[in-house]
Amino acid sequence: MRDAIDDVVMGYRYNDYKTMLQEALQKGDKGKVTYRTISETGQDHDKMFEVEVLVDDVPQNRGTGHNKKEAEQNAAHTALRNIGR
Repeated sequence: MRDAIDDVVMGYRYNDYKTMLQEALQKGDKGKVTYRTISETGQDHDKMFEVEVLVDDVPQNRGTGHNKKEAEQNAAHTALRNIGR
């Protein structure tokens, strides 16, 4: 959460990378985007999730976060960078 707060303070706006990835792939007539949890580690109060983004069931990138949503956003963000968005 601290990173998100720092981004707002620095003037960066929050990006919904999952939506941005979906839109980018739809423009290119690409397929369906899904997310798969790879691992869940740590104690209940300090979990870390690793999630993989798949396009048409083909693994693309992974992301980590303290909850599944954050991990999915990070995976989508990396995927967007890899396709030049």
